[in-house]
Amino acid sequence: MPDTARTPELGLRDRKRIETRHRIAEAARSLALEQDIDHTTIEQIAARAEVSPRTFFNYFESKEDAVLGHTELDLEPSTLDAHLATVAGESAAQAVVDLAFLVFGESFGDERERLARKEVIVRFPQLMRRQVSRMTTVAEAMTGAVRTILERDPAWGPDAATPQAAEMLLGMCMTGLRSSARHEGSDPEEVRARVVASIRDTAARIAAA
Repeated sequence: MPDTARTPELGLRDRKRIETRHRIAEAARSLALEQDIDHTTIEQIAARAEVSPRTFFNYFESKEDAVLGHTELDLEPSTLDAHLATVAGESAAQAVVDLAFLVFGESFGDERERLARKEVIVRFPQLMRRQVSRMTTVAEAMTGAVRTILERDPAWGPDAATPQAAEMLLGMCMTGLRSSARHEGSDPEEVRARVVASIRDTAARIAAA
């Protein structure tokens, strides 16, 4: 598949899961800021988000995680397999950029979300440890997924798909996506293409040097 092709959109099931997760997170955050996190219950959050408490636990382990707004898509094996099938034939850089969009949606340049999360951490500093733990878990899952992408790419293969290589490529993609989306704020497809081109240009210059 050429890298200029439009990236397939998320399936209906994944889109609905992301929307529901965002709705629960918004409800949790607003309630915590209104009445303090200690006085906020999962039942209240579920009611405001118009879901059942049981559904709440399908998305978040605790009210603290919901207040932090951990809306990243969990990278389950079935999700990764489906993604790998979708990006078969793409370059590693394109596949990793698409993986980032799969996990985070289009929230890279969402200044409102960044400020909202910062607000709750400042208000409730006890959440910082959970924030660090969650992001570490997401980073580890994504690094493992990137290694799988590299292993299946003929230009890389199992020997070259080291943890260090996966971390560096993922870091380049994530940094490029955040910067491009935040400062240039254009169509997601344009952001994808711009980041992939930047990664290729950087790699070519490093190789030439």
